[in-house]
This record gives sequence, structure tokens and C-alpha cells, in this order.
Amino acid sequence: MESPVILQVVGYQNSGKTTVITKLVKRLKEHQIQTGVIKHHGHNDRLDLNDSGKDTERHRTAGASITSVISAKNSILSMDTELSINQLIEIYTVLKMDCIIIEGYKNIQYPRAVLLRDKKGDIDLFNRSETVIALIHENDVKINTNPPQFKWDEEKWLDFLVQYILNGYKERKGS
Repeated sequence: MESPVILQVVGYQNSGKTTVITKLVKRLKEHQIQTGVIKHHGHNDRLDLNDSGKDTERHRTAGASITSVISAKNSILSMDTELSINQLIEIYTVLKMDCIIIEGYKNIQYPRAVLLRDKKGDIDLFNRSETVIALIHENDVKINTNPPQFKWDEEKWLDFLVQYILNGYKERKGS
């Protein structure tokens, strides 16, 4: 089974991670790239499933570890346990995703785009990153380093990230 291209987008709260991922997913869809997103919820509270009064809630309350509901237009899977990032990647691979974008998981290392708001406060995130493929920053942040750097508001980073994923996809497909 072919492994998907994996890109991680990291940054501190309100750095623009969701905006980057949303724009990237839209562009990848234009290229017919099946993209799955994994978002790390960095808090210890329980996620809200919004299925109050539904059969899936009754199944879960009765003790089901996994529930799913499938219709002609979509499927929803819910689990009563935390999955590891590796388990999620395996699931997305089985579902034949061409690309997986990971939002967050600062301490887990995949090829990543690092979003910096300010040099002083965020530089430690860059310094702790092993494989930075792009650095996206505010206008006043400039670091003397190797990976390509992009100003947030110019959006050249979007073309670069799309091309990175397309190149990885073609390489995996052998074309």
C-alpha cells in the first residue's frame, strides 16, 4: 500500500495553522489530491460529539468502544479512546489518502511548515524542529536559516506547499 505524503503544520495558538491548512486543502482538491487532516486537540477535556439523543450516543453510553454511522453522503466514526498519531496515519493510509496534513503535535516530528508570529517567542519551536520545509512568518520576523521563508501575507507559501505535496505524490506514484 502506498504511503501518503505527510505534512505537519505547527505554530503556537493563533499563529494561523487552521488558515494555512484550509487554504492548502482547497488547492489540493483542485489537483484531485485526496487529503486527510489530523488535528491535535491540545487540551485534556473531552471532545463534544454533538449526538445527544441519537442512536450513536445510546450505543456509546451502553459501552460501545467504537460507533459509526454511515449514509449515502458521509460517514462518522467515534471512539471512546485516544488514538496515537501512528494509528491515525495507518487508518488514513487504509482509506487511501494521497496526503495527510497534521495540525499541531509540536513534539512529534514529520516534515513541517513552522508558523512564527514573533521571533523572540516562537524561535524555540523552529529550533526544536528536525525537518522544516518552510518557515512562514510575520513581516518583521527574519531568520538566517536554510529552509525557504515566506511572509504570511504574500501567500507564496501556498504555492510552495502545494508543489511540495504534488512532488511527493508524484514520487510515490512513480510518475
